[in-house]
Amino acid sequence: MSELKPLLIEIGVEEIPAGVAPRMGAALQAAIEKVFVDANISISDLKLGVTPRRLLIHVPSCPVMQLDSEQEIWGPPENIAIKDGAPTPAAEGFARKSGLTFADFEFADKGDGKAKYMRAVVSVKGQKVTDILAAALPAILRGLPSPKQMQWQDGEARSDAFIRPVRWIVARLGDEVIPFTFAGITSGKQSYAHRMCADAKGEISVATPFAWLEERMVIADRAKRKAAVADGLAAAAKAANVVVIEDNDLVEEVTDLTEWPHAITGHYLEDFLRLPEEVSRIELKHHQRCFAARNTDKGRSHVFFAVANIKSKNPAAVAQGNERVVNARLADAAFFFDRDPKESLEARVEKLSNITFQDGLGMVGDQVNRLRGFVLDKAAKLGVDADEAQRAAYLCKADLTTGLVGEFPELQGYMGGIYAGIDGESQAVSQAIAEHYAPAGADDDLPSSAIASAIGVAERADKLLGYFHLGKIPTASADPYALRRAAIGLIHLLENKTNPIELTLAEVLDEAAKQWNQQRVTIAITDETKQAVANFVFDRLLGMADGFMVSKAAMDAALHANVALPLYKHLAVAELLTKFADSDDGKAVAAANKRIANILKKAGDVAMTINTALFAEAAERALFAALEKVEATFPAEPKAQLNALASLRTPVDAFFDGVMVMADDEAVQKNRLALLARLRGLFLKLADVSRLA
Repeated sequence: MSELKPLLIEIGVEEIPAGVAPRMGAALQAAIEKVFVDANISISDLKLGVTPRRLLIHVPSCPVMQLDSEQEIWGPPENIAIKDGAPTPAAEGFARKSGLTFADFEFADKGDGKAKYMRAVVSVKGQKVTDILAAALPAILRGLPSPKQMQWQDGEARSDAFIRPVRWIVARLGDEVIPFTFAGITSGKQSYAHRMCADAKGEISVATPFAWLEERMVIADRAKRKAAVADGLAAAAKAANVVVIEDNDLVEEVTDLTEWPHAITGHYLEDFLRLPEEVSRIELKHHQRCFAARNTDKGRSHVFFAVANIKSKNPAAVAQGNERVVNARLADAAFFFDRDPKESLEARVEKLSNITFQDGLGMVGDQVNRLRGFVLDKAAKLGVDADEAQRAAYLCKADLTTGLVGEFPELQGYMGGIYAGIDGESQAVSQAIAEHYAPAGADDDLPSSAIASAIGVAERADKLLGYFHLGKIPTASADPYALRRAAIGLIHLLENKTNPIELTLAEVLDEAAKQWNQQRVTIAITDETKQAVANFVFDRLLGMADGFMVSKAAMDAALHANVALPLYKHLAVAELLTKFADSDDGKAVAAANKRIANILKKAGDVAMTINTALFAEAAERALFAALEKVEATFPAEPKAQLNALASLRTPVDAFFDGVMVMADDEAVQKNRLALLARLRGLFLKLADVSRLA
């Protein structure tokens, strides 16, 4: 067994943007684990460290040497390797290329039963693990995922690009340095502490690097640092007798912006409590990375919390600095909040004709007209009052022309709802405007307003069709217009059972395309564009199957029914099929349907007319009788439909056991194909069950 020593790899950089370092760290860990797996080296307890300034891998006990091994070398088959009892030039050439002679090979069966092949077993001496890692690490670092990479010139020319300038590299196996160079930096033993630590540089402990760093004001364990952020905020809130408004996204962000987090308590001017709560919360979050608070009685509070990257000797001075900036920003917000309502949202709608929606797609005013037409024409199936829905759609983008949204774009929609209330619009219209952007992300709450859901469906379908028309289709690595997010948001709105939308996906896209085409001021949406968008949404649906607690196969089967349903109903079918697929009936019915589908595919066009006089076998008569019985009483509810279809298992199995579908008599053959086609047509009313097999 190889000697074991601690392994440490640390890449030190300038500050990495929030959210990027964890993905890079995970990729680094996966790549190094793959190196060990490929080299057949066993390790355990690998620990990842991620901060804004470093990516760190530590393995407490890593083999120093790769174990010796035996390697099989397979060559050409015997009929190529031997001719007239002697080795061919091809065989001898292969042996030389392998560093062997022809005599070192024997002929053996690979297990495919086709032929015997040249085979040799050679002993491979294990390499030093430092050599394996030294060869692998530069390529691994070049391949780490990041949104952008940069090159820098601060002395020595550097050919490697990275997310931020590399400043140091630690790579050690025990006392031995793993020798390699990346981005002009040669690996060594020296690491750096927190920027504000007096003991800034030193030889990091290879055995206990996390403890060594923590002594120097760096919490390299991201989970531990995140807990420190949360605990610090909770303690500061308790001391101030307030409650922090929960914001896990912001906790994640400040975790990735700090190495030694400490909460600082600040207060903005109480006069700004007259602003809507979301205004102050958004300003604190997006512009200062600060947390808003409420009083313990859930009333408004002017207390806020910053998370500093150091424990200050004078926290009051740090708080005052944050307070000056926050108060200045809130003063701007108050100015616009007082001025904006002097012009109503309705008066502002006309200005939307001066705001570009997207080059080549007209103006936001055009979009508003399309959204208004969509919800008005489809109000019944959207489950909304037509008058209130069209009013909300008409006003929903007007807040884009206000000073407050111009200064704080994150408030769009929310401020529209506030201003609509000030203008005297109904509660339903105001709420719909406020919520119509939801859900903004995959994990966000859905709007509680049915009208907001209706506008959200219209807007996402409108956006997808427009951008696909321009050819701005997402690639595997780029989605600059957030079209995947739009598709996912559309799916969540359509699958919502609380505000059910009785439109199929095809009907949604047809209506959105109709609104585009009726305007005739920008573009015309083709059937090809509609199909491309439908396929795009379909792909997202399959990818979201696990999140809906259904199998991908069940989702696929439900969506391929020949009866188009609203999405929430297709998902209900998928839930039934997920459970059904693992049952004995499910496996048998799926297998039979797959067999039927394959037979019919090979047969081509099949007539649906069945002549009972051509039945020659009892099994086909029995299947036809069972089929007619189920057809005559076929229920409307999906679970009952599935039970009815499952009841056909026995006659279907008997049919395939006792009947030759492709009979010699052409008339009998066509009749049996027609029977199978009619059977498959019945199943397709619920789902394409063959896709479960």
